[in-house]
Amino acid sequence: MDLEENLESLSLQNSDESQSRKLQRMKVASNVFFIYHDEDGFGNAIAQGLSPTPHPYSKVFESLHMGLGKYDPRYLNLTGSVTQLIYGDNVKATMVLLRHLDPPVLSHAINSVLAKIADAEYISSTVPTIIAPFLVPASKLKLEGGLLTTNSSKRPLYGIQVGPGTDVSRAIAAKTQKPPPSLQIHYEPLACFLHLVRSANLPASIIIGQISQSPLNQALSEDLETLYEVGEVMASTTGTYFQREQSKTNWIPTAKSGSGGGEPWRAFYG
Repeated sequence: MDLEENLESLSLQNSDESQSRKLQRMKVASNVFFIYHDEDGFGNAIAQGLSPTPHPYSKVFESLHMGLGKYDPRYLNLTGSVTQLIYGDNVKATMVLLRHLDPPVLSHAINSVLAKIADAEYISSTVPTIIAPFLVPASKLKLEGGLLTTNSSKRPLYGIQVGPGTDVSRAIAAKTQKPPPSLQIHYEPLACFLHLVRSANLPASIIIGQISQSPLNQALSEDLETLYEVGEVMASTTGTYFQREQSKTNWIPTAKSGSGGGEPWRAFYG
């Protein structure tokens, strides 16, 4: 089965998940941060930097069983993590952190998380918006004629809105740029998430930052600034808080080439 057939079959399995569900339903706030723990550590750094307020607060951690044993016995006990960001009696946001995974189990894991969010019990009366940040090597974002470039030295943040619009998704759209229609995404975690969340038609805002993955000090500084910008857009549009220093101390830069890796799955945007 090729990737397209695999993802299409996953999109149809949400109903099957609801039929065979054995675990307690998730509880989610009106803001749901979906954060992928990429190999470069950007996702973890953003997760560590987000809090409900700069004042004293609490975080409640839970494990999320993925139910992937039916796809691969090696992942029978694979879990994600769910964190409720709480200030006083108010749950400001729910954070779902998915560990780094390789294809094809990655698509199963993302599909499982989205199915659980779709079936979750709402903590507030507001329909949840999924906010998903991805920091992508610039070499993995391409136009039909070549790499995505900009006339400005500052890399723009792109925003993709999916599903019914919400106040949060509109606020994020106002703070980000809409990608060019011919943009092709060759970064598997983002491409897979985008396809599956569209299939589920869940309210979601995807924030895309570009990174260089260069070991040069200037490039590392630019990557860190992009991380800050993504975190601050997330916080400013959801009534939460982003701590730059906390994020910085939890990011260990790697010196990988952005042109490495396997073949792209598919260009999903357009």
